[in-house]
Amino acid sequence: MKFAAGLIALAAAAVLTPVHAADINLTTEEYKPFNYMEGDKIVGFGAEQVFEIMNRAGLTYEVEMAQWSRAIGLAEKEADYCVFTASHTEARDPLFVWVEPLNVDRTLLIKKAGSDVNATTIDEAMAYSVGTQSQDYTEALLKDKGFPKIDAAKDMETTLKKLAAGRIDMVAVSEAFFNSLKKDGVAVEEAVVLSETVLSMACNPGTNADNVKKMQDALKSMIDDGTQAKILTKYQ
Repeated sequence: MKFAAGLIALAAAAVLTPVHAADINLTTEEYKPFNYMEGDKIVGFGAEQVFEIMNRAGLTYEVEMAQWSRAIGLAEKEADYCVFTASHTEARDPLFVWVEPLNVDRTLLIKKAGSDVNATTIDEAMAYSVGTQSQDYTEALLKDKGFPKIDAAKDMETTLKKLAAGRIDMVAVSEAFFNSLKKDGVAVEEAVVLSETVLSMACNPGTNADNVKKMQDALKSMIDDGTQAKILTKYQ
């Protein structure tokens, strides 16, 4: 009986002993070439930079790939959460603390190759329906610019299927994502340049300030020693 009681006590102690939390919880989405799955690994020019940042900063981390609404939502609500690769927009600026730049990117409106969409300026593009994904920075950008026909789907895969089927006229995407689509043989064309934006890690304001500084210092060292440029070239 004493032996059994001892086992129960040990089991209870194991349950009650807290697991050491990671210094930083990272979230991201499947969005090639920024961050995407290759086998059982998350790769991409955003992901590779972020993991190198964490290693140089000497910080422990956990990473979760999810739909963008969840990925950015966790970083908005939870201390010590950072989402990547996030566009640093005016609307988002006060919501996060930023580790940047991971890259500077243009945002484009793209159309199905061979379509009869005839827009070369933002004003001309207003006449067409434009797809995006819910809570992506492009949704806010389109609203800010006054686009009247915005179709926000749950993810970019759904949006691209709508474009291919002719259910929407154009899609708002980063230039890097557009280049990735072209490389994969997707039949799309550039139509209009919407904006230029800085790509970053966006961290909850409750994130430990010393850890944020460590991450920013690590990124600076990557820029200074040419590591960032090598990573970006790798995914072009």
